[in-house]
Amino acid sequence: MENNAPYMNEPTAGWAYGYGWEILKKHFVNLLVVTLIYMVAQSLSGIFNNGDNVSFSEGSLGFILWLLIAGPVSYSSQWVFLRAARGDAYEIKDAFACFGTNFFEIMLANFLTTMIIIIGFIFLIIPGIIFAVKLAFVPYLVMDKQMKAMDAIKLSWNMTDGYFWQIFLVGFLAFFIVIGGLILLIIGIFPAVMWINTTMASLYLSVESKINHAQPA
Repeated sequence: MENNAPYMNEPTAGWAYGYGWEILKKHFVNLLVVTLIYMVAQSLSGIFNNGDNVSFSEGSLGFILWLLIAGPVSYSSQWVFLRAARGDAYEIKDAFACFGTNFFEIMLANFLTTMIIIIGFIFLIIPGIIFAVKLAFVPYLVMDKQMKAMDAIKLSWNMTDGYFWQIFLVGFLAFFIVIGGLILLIIGIFPAVMWINTTMASLYLSVESKINHAQPA
């Protein structure tokens, strides 16, 4: 990566939100379409898990749709945001890039990270927060580096060393951004989700650049 790239800045939540906002403004229309694709994919599994009286067959179908469609599409959507933040060329159809050659690893990575985080939340919540932060970079590693699921999980765990609180702060602030988006006649949720995604992608790029820059040539 070039040393003069904007994301060579120190990886902080404040910087990432600022840079993410600039990316959001520059690619607003394309990223809005990708966000709509992502939300529609998420809603597919939610349809069958809505309410207290969900049958086993409905719950099973919802899980399958999440495993095979919603989860993978969320990974490839985050990859589009990453490419936008990095200044790479991309197309709207890249939101479906998950259905390529690395599909099994994408599906497995999403399943494993989700299960790890859920188990963490079951054990007094705090471990779940820690796991969510430490595994935040898994989607980028699986999609962008074409890594295997377990390798991406291990690398994300290592990459986030020293940046835990910055990633946590991004997630903490994201909660209030989403609430603000909902307050703005609900439609504000779309730019809110887009901003959060450009921010996290920017933070990943900054951490990756800092690690690469520190390595001997």
